[in-house]
Amino acid sequence: MKTLKHTPILDSFYIPSSDIAPTSAQKVMILMHGLGDSLESYKIFAKEVNVTGLSYLLLNAPKKYYFGYSWYDIPPKDPIPGIENSVSIIKSLIHDLVKQNEQLDYEDIFLAGFSQGGCISLETAYQLEHKLGGIVLMSPRIYPERLPQGLSKCLRETDIFCAHGTNDPVIDINQTKAGIDHINKLGASSEFYQYEMEHDIDIDEIMQLRLWLNERL
Repeated sequence: MKTLKHTPILDSFYIPSSDIAPTSAQKVMILMHGLGDSLESYKIFAKEVNVTGLSYLLLNAPKKYYFGYSWYDIPPKDPIPGIENSVSIIKSLIHDLVKQNEQLDYEDIFLAGFSQGGCISLETAYQLEHKLGGIVLMSPRIYPERLPQGLSKCLRETDIFCAHGTNDPVIDINQTKAGIDHINKLGASSEFYQYEMEHDIDIDEIMQLRLWLNERL
């Protein structure tokens, strides 16, 4: 896939699989940053993951936040309107990618994000009625009050990778683990990994993610 057609709903940057490892595979990871960050930080991450057969579509969140962007407001402001707006944007992007790229199907799309980006990845999966290639949650914010009581087709049929730091001072690992346990009890297929780190992405986490992705490509 040398180019990826899509309506530019958000600022984005595309890294084709040929820039990482030569391949004719038609799979893509939509990758979302955390609060106050931008897609620039994830250009290196994509090359560190370094799996054959996967392209990357890096996104900037819709709202400016200091020197970066945010997917939704944080307390004391209400996060829900921003979450719902961002989920609507990502759902439209996914449908748009499939519609505009003849060789791309829903199962060829991986949805991934760190922190706020992880929240939007999971919240999108709550609503999406299509099986994806996989969902990757890195130190995600999971709001207990928004956990589903039933699973969408996406959550029923799509494998989930979730990783979190045991020393995370921003998002409590126990809250994330409780959220993953909840959807697993409903029938989701999630793997949870914990690492001795803070609110960050660890090299061991990247190596585990690489193995997980290779099993699904």
